[in-house]
Amino acid sequence: MSNTVTKYSVTGPSRFGRVAGKGFTVSSLLLVWLLASVFVHPLPHDAEHRVGAELLVGADIPPSVVDVFAHACASCHSEETRWPWYSYIAPASWVVETDVKRARERLNLSRWDGLDAAKQRLLLTAIATVIENREMPLHRFVVFHPGVKLSTVDSVQVIDWTHAERHRLRAPAPGLTEK
Repeated sequence: MSNTVTKYSVTGPSRFGRVAGKGFTVSSLLLVWLLASVFVHPLPHDAEHRVGAELLVGADIPPSVVDVFAHACASCHSEETRWPWYSYIAPASWVVETDVKRARERLNLSRWDGLDAAKQRLLLTAIATVIENREMPLHRFVVFHPGVKLSTVDSVQVIDWTHAERHRLRAPAPGLTEK
């Protein structure tokens, strides 16, 4: 019997080298993805031609309710969108832009004065309903932007205003009498 010591040699990269290589690969892929997403979604977002327009022009609305709309609704439901950083990176940009486009199609606070009284009344009913049912602002939006969450006071103010504004829109114009 001989006492032979067998030497084992490690061929190939060490465990540390494999982990570092994977990290470099993942980092490289992430960097390529970020750069590609900027080219897929060029900066900046399309500017609307009514940026800076007042919200709900023509409505009889108290400043406190305008403030609620400005902080909780205008980013999606007007042309005053404040695009978050992730809205410039695909695929998040696709979701954000689609959400804003749909929101503006349903209700654009920057174009309120272009709607007839009947359409305004319908939208006022819809606003009150989605706030009462806590469907707006969207829950996924509130997760990333907790400041847009409506307090109970905010909700009551907006709902009370929608009722008053609907009533005002139904009333005959001053100076007109029915025959």
